[in-house]
Amino acid sequence: MKKLLLTVAALGMGMTAASAPTAASAQEMREVDWYNISMIKWKSGKGERAHEIIEMYEKVDEALGRNDVMDFHMQTGEWHSIVAFKMKDGPAAMAWKENPYDKEWEAEFVKQVGGEDKAKALWAEFNDSIQEEQRHIGHIDVGE
Repeated sequence: MKKLLLTVAALGMGMTAASAPTAASAQEMREVDWYNISMIKWKSGKGERAHEIIEMYEKVDEALGRNDVMDFHMQTGEWHSIVAFKMKDGPAAMAWKENPYDKEWEAEFVKQVGGEDKAKALWAEFNDSIQEEQRHIGHIDVGE
């Protein structure tokens, strides 16, 4: 059991299969891209404004040369939007106290909207637009 926990911990910290203890070294890891996925229902009448704020977020991504977010506007089903954010460091990204990739994004957003107070107000307005949200982690196979 202790060996299994060490293997899982090593994989979670981004180590390669070759450097993980016994069980994992016997298998080759697949090449995958990991995503943090948010499924969102907007409060009545708030979806349009939420998407205006999302357009501001997209300008930040563009300024930083990032194009790793997928935003689906749902036509069927219970969710209004499904957004997939690529996890640059895979599941290991969840271990950061303060992720430098996210910090860079936040700093650019503050700059673009004209200050920290305006950024906080926009984040609050966006969050207030959400009626319900579920978050999940998933992956896409990218190699054999």
